[in-house]
Formats: sequence, structure tokens, C-alpha cells
Amino acid sequence: MIETLHFMELEIRQIAIHYLEKEAKKTMADIDYSDQPLEKNEFALNLIEQVHKAVNISPSLKNASFKEDEENKFTLTLKDYIENPSDDNFSSFTHSLDILREKVAKEPFAVGGYYLFADYTIQKVRYLSVILLRKKSGINIIKKEGAYVLDSTENINIEKIAMGVRLNFSIYNSQSDDRNYLALITTQQDGEVSGYFKDWVLAAGLIKNSVNTENMIKLIKTIPLPVDEEGKELFSRGEFNKAIFEQVNNRKDKRVNLFELGATFYGEENRNSLRDFADSNGITIDSEFKRDAPKWKSLISIKASVPGININVDFDQFGQHGVQIKNGKVIINSEELANSMQEQYDQY
Repeated sequence: MIETLHFMELEIRQIAIHYLEKEAKKTMADIDYSDQPLEKNEFALNLIEQVHKAVNISPSLKNASFKEDEENKFTLTLKDYIENPSDDNFSSFTHSLDILREKVAKEPFAVGGYYLFADYTIQKVRYLSVILLRKKSGINIIKKEGAYVLDSTENINIEKIAMGVRLNFSIYNSQSDDRNYLALITTQQDGEVSGYFKDWVLAAGLIKNSVNTENMIKLIKTIPLPVDEEGKELFSRGEFNKAIFEQVNNRKDKRVNLFELGATFYGEENRNSLRDFADSNGITIDSEFKRDAPKWKSLISIKASVPGININVDFDQFGQHGVQIKNGKVIINSEELANSMQEQYDQY
């Protein structure tokens, strides 16, 4: 029977740390395995809680899934552990670091660190995470009697995680939820996950910028509008959409960052507003991505008016199946709209 500890809404099933030693500009890598799992004490619970939060707020978070047509030691031992979550199967899964060591050794600029493996449940959702912690991660990890342990004499302060993957069991096991069940994160400057890491976990299905943009537009058009201290909305929906549109377009890199936009429009204390709304409403979206310019324009609308006539048209409705401008005339290709207007006209 697997021993577990409860810490508020957090429960740890399995946890282990191994050390992969690799220096930059060298092509040799070694693994110093821990002889036994990490002790499930309060310090370990604190560590998992902080790591989980760090993943959630990472701007580099990318949603992915496993490659369907490939298998390796990582995915095979993970599958064995999921089907039979025993101590031995978890240990075998953590030893899939063997194939990562081979990949890292071929990367001159790759460096090693402590690999944290954890199977845990937080707020009634079960996750399995594999996180790379650098030596300067804000925690002190030491080896004692053949096993890596956490030195509780230092405070936990994880501002950044070098690299990691997190599996959401609920989505992974669901027969109806088609969202990506893997979360990939990195601290590389370009925001991309290292190729050798993606190859190790066989990650695929990363969301394209066009899909991220579509989902972002859905999010912006449905999220509750920002309000002032008295609860009064600060924008109309159209004004809010345009403000978001311009905020992103004014950035040199044209990137959408959910946390920055949350802080700008909902206040620093609510910087997670967009991320939380997406997660609670089943909107799969990366925390940061480059907007798809043509699709991004659909966030705004074109307004025009003359005495007695007001028109407000979403940008993506311009075209032969929506609104056209020909020879100085506005043509609205909508039988439904025409019928609605005719019915109202006939009432008078």
C-alpha cells in the first residue's frame, strides 16, 4: 500500500529526486540515482505546492500531448505505472532518465540538474510532474545515506523552473475531453522547450499560434469585464476588445501574455484572471504565444453611422458571406438579418 500524506488540499502518492550531472560545453553526462523515494514530509509537500504554482504561472506553459505513433522508455514505463501504481513501477519510470542522459550528452550547451518526479493530487485533481530544478533553484538538495533529501534548513523559493512536464490525469483518462493533457514549460529565452526534452517525453500536438489566437478571442469575448471599486464596468465589450487588441499590437514582438494582460486590465493582484478563466471554462490556450495577425483582427469591430443608421460589424464578418462594400454601397449578405428586420418593419 502506498503511503500518503495530506497537506491542506495536497496529497503525495510518490516522489523522488535524481541528479543528472552535465556541464555546459561538455559531451559527457552521468546520473546519480537516489536509492529510495523522497520522504513525504511537510517540506516535500511545500516543495510540490510551490512547484505546482510555478507551473501554473509560467508564461512559457505550452499545452501538448504524447505522440500517437511512437513509444520509448519514458512513455512505456509511465503507462505501466498508471496501470499499476506500485513503488517498483514508479522507480522504473524515474529511471527513464537513462535515455535523457544519452540525449543531453549530445547537446554541448545543455546542463544538468535535479530531476523531481512526483505523483500528487491537489484540489482533487491528480497530476504527475517531472521537473528539472537547477542547483540555484532556491532549495537545498543533499544526498544522505544514498538518497537525495531536502534540507529543510533553507526556505523554498522557486521563482523559475528550468524545464518540466506535467500530466493531468483527469484529461488523460477522459473519453470525452479532447484538450491536451500535457503542460510543458521552460525558461529558455526564446520560450521554446528544448528538443531533447520534448524527444524524451515524446511530446507532440503543441498548439499552433492560429489556434491559440482563436481561443484567446473566445476568452476575451466571454470573460467578465473589468470593474471599478463600486462594481461598475470600466469598458463596454467593444471597448475592451479594442483595448486588448491595441495592447498586444503595440508590443514589438506581438506576443500575447495572459498574465501581463491580466495585470494591465484587472490589476496586479488579479494578474491570473485570464489564465484562471481559461482553465475553469475549458479553454485550452498557452500562457504566452505570438498572435496570428489575420485572426487577431476579428477581435475588433468596424463602426459607422449616418443619421438613422448605425452599423457595428466584427472584422471577420467582412467578405462575400458577410458584409461587402461595392461601388460605394454597403451590402449585408444575411437572410436571417433581413428577415428579422422585415418582421420588425411589418409590425408598424
